[in-house]
Amino acid sequence: MTRGQQLRTIALGLLAFASTARAQQREAPARDIPGAAVAVYNAERTLRVTGAYEVAVDRTIAGDVAVLNGPVRVAGRITGTLVAINADVRLAPGATISGGLIVVGGTIAGREGATVSGEVQRQPELLRYHVTEQRLVPETDPLHDDAWWQRRPHRRPPPSDDRSWRDLTFTSAHTYNRVEGLPILIGPRIHQVTGWGRFTLDAYGIVRTAGPVAWNRGTLGHDATSELQLGRTLGVGVGGRAFDIVDRVEGWQMGDAEGGLAAFALHRDFSDYYRRHGGVGFVKLHAGVDADLTFSLGTERWEDVRERDPVSLLRREEPWRPNPRMDEGPMHLATTRLRVDTRRRLSALWGGWYLDAEVERGTGTLVADRWVPRRDDIGYTRGFVDARRYTRLAPDASLNLRVVAAGWMSGDRLPMERRLSVGGPGTLPGYDFRRAWRVNPDVLTCGGTALPGAPANCDRVMLFQAEFRGDFNVGWMRNDARDDWWRPGFNRRAAWVLFADAGRGWNVGAPDLATTYAKDELPPFGTFRADIGAGVDFGSLGLYVAKATTTAREPVNVIVRVQHRF
Repeated sequence: MTRGQQLRTIALGLLAFASTARAQQREAPARDIPGAAVAVYNAERTLRVTGAYEVAVDRTIAGDVAVLNGPVRVAGRITGTLVAINADVRLAPGATISGGLIVVGGTIAGREGATVSGEVQRQPELLRYHVTEQRLVPETDPLHDDAWWQRRPHRRPPPSDDRSWRDLTFTSAHTYNRVEGLPILIGPRIHQVTGWGRFTLDAYGIVRTAGPVAWNRGTLGHDATSELQLGRTLGVGVGGRAFDIVDRVEGWQMGDAEGGLAAFALHRDFSDYYRRHGGVGFVKLHAGVDADLTFSLGTERWEDVRERDPVSLLRREEPWRPNPRMDEGPMHLATTRLRVDTRRRLSALWGGWYLDAEVERGTGTLVADRWVPRRDDIGYTRGFVDARRYTRLAPDASLNLRVVAAGWMSGDRLPMERRLSVGGPGTLPGYDFRRAWRVNPDVLTCGGTALPGAPANCDRVMLFQAEFRGDFNVGWMRNDARDDWWRPGFNRRAAWVLFADAGRGWNVGAPDLATTYAKDELPPFGTFRADIGAGVDFGSLGLYVAKATTTAREPVNVIVRVQHRF
């Protein structure tokens, strides 16, 4: 059987399994289930209970019942509707619910031997909430915006009624790396809400803890962003940013926090870095929290930075991977970015779209080697597209797909700060990070592993990722004893994950049918590197095994992730 036939057989098997899971599901279709649950909870005559709740076999409860952070066991009778929020429901044989049954963030057991007269509605996702004056108020996820002009610590989500607030922040930058160690940020934040919009200001001084510590730009920096937003749902925002920061090359592959944990615990840094010093202004057109279109103009200076020797728990005696040599000089950048994210809509609880598309035009004068007095005027256009589709095939199973296409569009070759690669835990976990000497030809870094520090060296990359995940329904893994049950830890239901990835990078130039292709040509799909794997995901912690399929000699890799794969 050929490789293509094998892939088609696996795909048909997954679809058949998903179709069976959906056919076996008897619960109501997707709708605003959290809204219905909250409405019952907040009703004046509802019996509200927090924690474990049981209705004995000889007991009858009149009216509606709402249980928060159960579990719930019903052996007797409830004459109204039962709502369970972040709680499992177990129905004993002979149990009777005269109204409906609504479960958010839990499971239902014992349906076959019980009587539920009304509609049964269930959403597997947990509900984030806070209680104000005995009323349950749902909360949305903090907005995530990874635009490069907004790189800063996680923003405190405003209260649900979007009140104004001010504070003085002293925190880490939520990362750790071999250039900065643990960056510490201190400064004021302002969030002012008016009838016509809002004003925000985040101004931080940065202290880098990697030694040697000295009162110069190697240790000190700053990052200040201000935005005036007109309109609450639809509108426009105008803002600017001034910064002197150390930034990552290829920040799309892995989050700051996850990369920082690998550096601190395992002495492995999966990113490369350069210093950026300058300012940018931007105009943003926004459509609520689902979409925005941003135009920005900036002038900054790029500088090379060297690795230091911050503390790590393991492998302390080993040297850090050298930070690759970066291009240096002043740059003028014009960027257009479109972001669309429908995953938080109540109407899209069973799926959604995510799109991050960016086009950058850069011009400037760069020095590739500070010891060689040769300056090159450079002008390039670079594009980046990250498109994802999340589809829930059944209440406990989902199929997620991702496509990334990025790289050179026109002009001169990309500077080192904008080149690309694939391979490693964030993209192709079946292949070791920056060890492309095992892959011949080197379609992962395009020859970068032959250079000091093994930098990303591709002009273009393309990546496909797919995963099928299902719920283990292991309720004991969740801990909602406190109001902050969504914070990191074993706080979500365990899910099993099956995944497959395929991708490669290439350069643009005179074709050699190995790592270089013409500018209007794509490499054949048969030249892509692929892997498959499986794992267990607890939401804040995942354990996976991955095996390369196109390079047989690659060993099986075991990967620990502290965030979803994508």
